[in-house]
Amino acid sequence: MKQVNEGLDYTLYKIYIVCGIAFYVVWVFVQTLVFDALNLPGSLSFLVLGVPLMLWFAGVLLYWWWVFLFKENRELEEQIGVQKKRIPSIKSLKSWSTLHKAMAIYGGNIEEQRRNEMKARRPILVWYGFINLMVVWIFGPITLGSLGIYEMNLWVWLGGMFLWIIMMLALTYLLLGWGGKAAEKAYLAPLGLAITQMPELKPDEIIVDGQKLMPDGPAIIEGKRYGRLVHIETIGRYNLTVLEANLPEFRVRSEEGKLFPYRGAPEAVTKALKSLPKAKRWRGIKVNAGPEGIGVKRESKGTNMWLYDLWLAEYLLHKISAQN
Repeated sequence: MKQVNEGLDYTLYKIYIVCGIAFYVVWVFVQTLVFDALNLPGSLSFLVLGVPLMLWFAGVLLYWWWVFLFKENRELEEQIGVQKKRIPSIKSLKSWSTLHKAMAIYGGNIEEQRRNEMKARRPILVWYGFINLMVVWIFGPITLGSLGIYEMNLWVWLGGMFLWIIMMLALTYLLLGWGGKAAEKAYLAPLGLAITQMPELKPDEIIVDGQKLMPDGPAIIEGKRYGRLVHIETIGRYNLTVLEANLPEFRVRSEEGKLFPYRGAPEAVTKALKSLPKAKRWRGIKVNAGPEGIGVKRESKGTNMWLYDLWLAEYLLHKISAQN
């Protein structure tokens, strides 16, 4: 799934930005030096020199409205239209967010994903709406003053600008918290998973300001994907991801981020691992499989790295079942 800074539309947007700036510079140069636009009567100078810049800027604002309101919805629906029994492709490993979306579509709960997309977009839309209002405050008085409709008070305008900046900083802080909390609560449901156990906290050691608390036991995430039971345990840097399945016995190790099967692994596993490029995300990985299922162990500093482990387990299961 594409990010907002990918795709043909974003390429055209960058062309629009660069060409628009170049065109405006040439336009001002020609109108000023050739046609003496600065000395035009009344508001004609503003119309000739200011309006093209405002129209260009309006195009920038409209593009991002389209991105926030429609682009991600369209791409999500396009992805949903693809056969759902597939496993997310290797390309989906590009980032945590792209993998999360892909795994919600393939094997997860797409209705939850739709709801989460809408929830995650609300803070962005509110923030961007206020950005647009600030732009109106910046250009509105200048435009009306240049057209002789309104007598602009510079100090009122500057004071308003200062208040807008303060308000936007506060709003950004509040909306980041709003969006972060919503995402934290909802990111598991689209995957068909839920937290079934949270660890209790116990004192670990005495520090200057009191006691340092450490989790007593793992956080457990469970659910069903592709009809298989999923069990995930995470505590500190350690993660264990287990999927229920009847498999031949095999093991996989990681050597500096490149995954290798041990001798005797199924041919499908060997081929599947060859297609996976070396990456930091695979460091500290150990895979064990057998008649009771497949388990992926990891020791990693990253947050929510179990999602990559879940993908890896499902990827190997898919390759084995496809061969059989």
